[in-house]
Amino acid sequence: MANVFDYLRWRGDLSFEQSPQNEIDLLIFSLLSYIDYSDSVAPGFDESPISLQGFANSFFAANPAPKKEDLGFLIPKEVFQLLQIVPKTRRFCNVRVCGYVNEIDTEREMQFSAVSFLLNEKETVVAYRGTDDTLVGWKENLNMSFLPVVPAQERAVAYLTAAAKARKGSFSLAGHSKGGNLAIYAGVRSADAIRKRIAGIWNFDGPGFGTQITAEPVYLEMRPRIHSFIPQSSVVGILLEHDDNATVVQSRRVGVFQHDAFSWNVIGKSFVTLPKEKGSNRRNDRVINQWIRELSPAQREEFAGALFQILSSDHALTVTELASIQNKWFFRSMNMDPKVRKIVMKIISSFLTESAKGVLKDAFQKQDSSEK
Repeated sequence: MANVFDYLRWRGDLSFEQSPQNEIDLLIFSLLSYIDYSDSVAPGFDESPISLQGFANSFFAANPAPKKEDLGFLIPKEVFQLLQIVPKTRRFCNVRVCGYVNEIDTEREMQFSAVSFLLNEKETVVAYRGTDDTLVGWKENLNMSFLPVVPAQERAVAYLTAAAKARKGSFSLAGHSKGGNLAIYAGVRSADAIRKRIAGIWNFDGPGFGTQITAEPVYLEMRPRIHSFIPQSSVVGILLEHDDNATVVQSRRVGVFQHDAFSWNVIGKSFVTLPKEKGSNRRNDRVINQWIRELSPAQREEFAGALFQILSSDHALTVTELASIQNKWFFRSMNMDPKVRKIVMKIISSFLTESAKGVLKDAFQKQDSSEK
């Protein structure tokens, strides 16, 4: 089946004036947000933007053979290939880039990054980066389960406010993984005058929210403009409280690896979709979120703190460092405070129990159906 690279071959010769932006374009911008633009793109919106083509030329001149390690353990290496191909197409060659920020604050437990792509004078795409390689970014994800708002969400609103002040016309907000969550939050929590300028919000397998934001009047007002996509075995995109209107996308990979959006199947200018009842995300949703709901906010916070204490026991700052064969964090964690390990093991045990219940329930339902 085809993917985003095939899309660029099929439709890369069509300008945005000939064919307006679509869901595949917004995924491409979301994936390009994982690139480090710091050497060429200023954080503000007052400076002159740089063309995407000009940035790519200078990036690969300085990094002729970029390594996957530069992106981190979890970001697909195809992001570099995407940056090579996209600016060479007629569709994207005139896109300009501005407003790149990348902020890591260990004290506030915040990981935030965003970049803006200017299609023309009237259309701006704000792309929020998903969770990167930093452990603090993953800690902030855990914090979402018990905090009503995390710093990256507040920063996402501030970023959009600054962009709207500097730019005219409409905005499209997009993001993959946590970036999708930030795109929705920024759109819903922005000022009324800014919300009116939002053409759409595209959330690609982003987690939900720790609070019932999806039931608020302002969310319901924005709901027709929110487009969420999850693969058929989504894990990330069904976490926490979320809207049930997501489109299920067919992926060539299995399980949690479907979070890699390069594995999503494409036809024309759309994703290959499946009925909502297909795949295992319904079961994942029931099992994982039932487990989360049974934990009090205090228990979730206790679990997040204990787990992060274990993972950072060897002073690793990134997932790549954590996964290194030289890292001894697992063995060191065995000598930590028994109370900390007890908290983690108790909650993981409860999750495994809930998972087993879900599997058995599915098995009995299938048996009942076959007997009928």
